[in-house]
Parts: sequence; C-alpha cells; structure tokens
Amino acid sequence: MTEKHTEEMQSTGIGPNAESAPTELVEEVASALSEPASEEAAPAPEVDVNALLETVARLEAELAEARQQCADITEKSQRLAAEFQNSRRRQERQLAEEMERTSAHIIRRLLPVLDDFDLALAHAPEGDETWEAWVEGVRQIRRKFYAVLEEEGLAPIPTDGAFDPMLHEAISSAPSETVESGHILETLRAGYTLKGRVLRPALVRVAM
Repeated sequence: MTEKHTEEMQSTGIGPNAESAPTELVEEVASALSEPASEEAAPAPEVDVNALLETVARLEAELAEARQQCADITEKSQRLAAEFQNSRRRQERQLAEEMERTSAHIIRRLLPVLDDFDLALAHAPEGDETWEAWVEGVRQIRRKFYAVLEEEGLAPIPTDGAFDPMLHEAISSAPSETVESGHILETLRAGYTLKGRVLRPALVRVAM
C-alpha cells in the first residue's frame, strides 16, 4: 500500500493507524442499529357494521318513500288528465245537443211555411198561361227553401206503407177496397225527421 493511500485511510479514520471515529458518527451508527429494520403497518380502522346496515336501511326506506311519492303523483296526474278529458267530452256533447235542440226548434217553426208552399202548389191553377210562370217561380222557391232544410238533416217520413205509430199519427180510419187494412190510406200533413229523429209525425188516415 502506498503512502498516499495510507494517508487517505488515516484521514477518513480507516486503517490500522486511524484515529478514533468522531463521536457524532458513532452516535449515528448506534442510532441506526437500534431502530427496527422496518416499521409495522398501521392497523386498519375498525368498521361499525351495525351503523353501516342502519344507514343502508335508512337509504332504502327513503328510496321506497320517494318511489311511492312519484307513483302517487303520476296516478294523480293521470286521474286529473282523465277527468279533464271526460269533462271536455261532456261539454262538447252538451254543446252539440244544445245546438241540435236549437236547430230542431228553428226548423220546427219553419215547417208551417213549407206546408203553405205545398198547399199553394197543390191548388195552383192549371191551364192558365198567365199564372204558369208564377207557379213555376213558387216551385223554385220551395225547392231552394227545402234544400236548405235538407242540408240541416231534414227528411220526409214515408207514408206509402203500413202505419207506424212511431212515425205516423192517425187522424181517422176508413174502409178501402184498394188499400190493405192497417196501411196508410191518405196523408193529411207531411211528417219529417231531423238527423234520424222524428221532428213531426205525419198525419194520416188509415185503412180499416
């Protein structure tokens, strides 16, 4: 070993002729040797299972309550919507019925005017050229007037068959050799239905 290496070992306190290690170095080594090689892992915190179960149960109860409230609100909303629809349909039906009653009332009051047209045309003079154009004009007016009522649902009641108390009103009866008994012999006043309902029964004479 060279003198240079010997001097370096002596300066660092290593070697046969080295001086004693400094006190601080000795204390650090002793402290390192006295400490455990590795610290033990910190124990895991204890879990309160009962508290956790109570929390889960409470949350499930709150969820069930929220679902029930949602179901109640949904049911109430559906019920209100159904009631609204029923109310609207009921109002629409009432309005339609009121309009039909009003229409029937007005048309019923106009039927005598239609009767007067029919009566006037039934007694119109024949073979008189002076009145022929006038009579034709009245016929045209009657057609227009009846067309308006027909658009509203007015229809004549047939009187060429058997007597029907739902459609006809018998004024009298008479024997007949050409008409079967119980059948209409003569129409005294025309009857009409309005949208399928009897507005005014036909006045008839029935064969015996």
